[in-house]
Amino acid sequence: MKNEFKVIADLIEKDKKVLDVGCADGTLMKFLKDNKNINIRGLEISKEKVQECIAKGLTVIEGNAEKDLKQFPDKSFDYVVLSQ
Repeated sequence: MKNEFKVIADLIEKDKKVLDVGCADGTLMKFLKDNKNINIRGLEISKEKVQECIAKGLTVIEGNAEKDLKQFPDKSFDYVVLSQ
């Protein structure tokens, strides 16, 4: 796992709701779900990456952050993550 993901994971409390914007292949999402009991959702622009996430059992939708974040009501998540 990338070092930056470890830093992010340390900042997020257990049992919270998280949105991972630009979640790529879901590496961070999977770690948070499995190790911190996080209720996590992802938003990813790449159809291929969305399929990778779904294959891992993750909940991800295909979309563009600039346009599609508005579908989530305010205060839907305790944390929103945007990383490289």
